[in-house]
Amino acid sequence: MSKNRSGLEDSFCNGYFWELYRDLEHQFRSFLEYVPYLPGNEKTYSFKLLNLILSIGGHVDSAFKQMAEYPDFASNGNCQEIAKLVEKSEENVRKGKGPITVKISLPLKAFDDLYGISEERILFKRLPKREFVQPFLSHNPKTDAPEWWETYNGLKHHLSRHIKNANLVNALNALAGAFLLNVRHIPAMKRLYDFGLLKVAWTDKFVGKRARDEWPEADFLECIKSVAFVQKSPFFIETPIFLYYYARGEDNDE
Repeated sequence: MSKNRSGLEDSFCNGYFWELYRDLEHQFRSFLEYVPYLPGNEKTYSFKLLNLILSIGGHVDSAFKQMAEYPDFASNGNCQEIAKLVEKSEENVRKGKGPITVKISLPLKAFDDLYGISEERILFKRLPKREFVQPFLSHNPKTDAPEWWETYNGLKHHLSRHIKNANLVNALNALAGAFLLNVRHIPAMKRLYDFGLLKVAWTDKFVGKRARDEWPEADFLECIKSVAFVQKSPFFIETPIFLYYYARGEDNDE
């Protein structure tokens, strides 16, 4: 089992983060059974969505901190800073002091540099047609935070003032953000491949035996990108709500 730089078991590698994500998506799907994501319903808000957004925000916050611990990112300055703040926060808690907040701008900068998350799009399988969601698109120029993250923070600190923002569109974008981190981070991709969830659109004749084992760990994503783009047949992962292509040719943008 892979470990992070602190020597602890990685929650992406052991599948914990994916199982937590699946539960969040299940909650959202259950809500859609009563309030479908149809035109006119996007601003529907409720206490169930409020609790879901709070849970997703906590999941994303934890995921960012875990991602910063990935050994291959040890030389990344932003990841180093995140790890230091987390360590200091844990030390404060042990001493009975208040925890330290890792401001969202730091992981957003780190993983935009590493993964380009602000440009990534998730296909939402909405009725009557599919549409793209860009979960980490900047909304606040001061922090680069997406709108749903500001809703998450607002609900934590002043619930009654922000309750109307606990709506379907913010819950969807928050969930898409959690989904993206769970499928885009390299250790997560490898585990999802082992689970049989990261799929390839061509046959075993092309792939042969387990392709993942043939590729160097650090180059896993680049191998997927190059092979998928040339073949115009991308690796992908799909859930009942979302579809994500790891590399899209020009013919697959819609």
